[in-house]
Amino acid sequence: GSLPYRLEIIKLDTISPTLGDSFFKYILIAGAVALALVALTVFLRYRSKAALLPVIVATTEIIITLGIAAFLRWDLDLPSIAGILAAIGTGIDDQIVILDEASENKESMGLKQRIKRAFAIITGAYLTTVASLVPLWWAGAGLLKGFVFTTLVGISLGVLITRPAFADLIKSIKKE
Repeated sequence: GSLPYRLEIIKLDTISPTLGDSFFKYILIAGAVALALVALTVFLRYRSKAALLPVIVATTEIIITLGIAAFLRWDLDLPSIAGILAAIGTGIDDQIVILDEASENKESMGLKQRIKRAFAIITGAYLTTVASLVPLWWAGAGLLKGFVFTTLVGISLGVLITRPAFADLIKSIKKE
């Protein structure tokens, strides 16, 4: 009665716990397959030991995000798991930006300047993603809160923790 519009319930569905368990299992399998395909694609593109780093960093991000969710006692539902996958996709994209910038052979710019330019791109993408997700927190009527929360946590820890660590790893590999 508090909305200015009349709502009409069209359909109510109930999902049994066994179906929910199988959905959860299939989401985890889809995530593992996606991570493997990303690893293969990145390896075929770069063909160096730096090619495996995005997968290692993505796995670390998953563990940290799950740790934060456990610490906050956040229940992981299907939208939350989709949010983790979205954050990992964003993270892999950011790491590819860093790899591309670091592997450019520009005489006029040093590695530090190229990494700095990559972080400018990453920060712009991060702020755009945050700006698009914040309205979903309220607009989703609770259905999208898990997605928004886990995506925001995942991309925030990526930009603040794992991207700088990844850039340092790339710098150390390039010096070798």
